[in-house]
Amino acid sequence: MIKPVIKNGFTLIELMIAMAISGMAMAAVASVFLAQVTGQISQDTSLEMTQGARAALQRMADEIRMAKCDPTQNANSGFITAGNANLNFSMDITGSTFGESDGDTNDPNEIIRYALTNDADGNGIADGTPCNLGRATGGGALQPIALNIDALNFVYLAPDNTNTPADADGDPDILASPVAAANLNNIEYIEVTLVARGGQEIRGLLRTYTDNTVYRNQQRAVILPAQNDDFRRLSFTSSVAIRN
Repeated sequence: MIKPVIKNGFTLIELMIAMAISGMAMAAVASVFLAQVTGQISQDTSLEMTQGARAALQRMADEIRMAKCDPTQNANSGFITAGNANLNFSMDITGSTFGESDGDTNDPNEIIRYALTNDADGNGIADGTPCNLGRATGGGALQPIALNIDALNFVYLAPDNTNTPADADGDPDILASPVAAANLNNIEYIEVTLVARGGQEIRGLLRTYTDNTVYRNQQRAVILPAQNDDFRRLSFTSSVAIRN
C-alpha cells in the first residue's frame, strides 16, 4: 500500500496573521526610532541655544552691575541711553598703573553698549537673519556675543516714589522707556530678557513643529509675537541690581 505524501506548510490565514504581527512590530520599532531621533535633535538644539544665551546673559549682568562705577567721583560715569532694546553705559574700572580706576572712562571696556545687530527700527525684534546679540565698546561697531537672538528687552526699575509720591506701594517703579535723562541716575534694577532661536528649522521628521508661543518679559509685556514657523526658541531672563 502506497502511503500518501504529506507536505507541511502554512495556510493563507497563518501567513496573513504572521505578516500583520510583523508589520505591527516594525511600526513600533520605527515609532521608537523616530521619537529618539526627534528628541535628540530637539535636545541638541536646546543645548546650543542655552549655552550661548546664558553665557551672554551672564556677561551682560556682570557688566551692567558695574554701571556708574566711579570711585574717584571724577569720571562722570553712568547710563548714557536706556531704551527697551538698547542700553549704553559707562564705568571707571581701569586705567591706572595698578589697573584701578583713573578718573575717566576712556579706557577699553569702560563704555559698553548692548543691542541687536539686525534691528533697524530699534524695537527689540530681529528684522531678519542673521540677527545676534551685539556688544560694542567705546562707540565702536556691535560685535556678536550670542548668535540667533530674535528678541532683546530691557525693563528699568527705580526706587519706589521715583515717579510720584502718590504711587508709593513698596515696589520699585517701572521707568518709561526710553528712560528720560533726568531719571537715568534713578535706575536701580534692570530686567533683561532674551529670546534665542535654534540655528535651523526643526521639521521633526514625520511630525511637524510650529512655534506659536507668545514671548513676554518679566512684566508680562509681549516682546516677540508668535512667529508660527518651524524654529525652536527659548526665553532667558535676568534681574540685575546696580551696585553703584
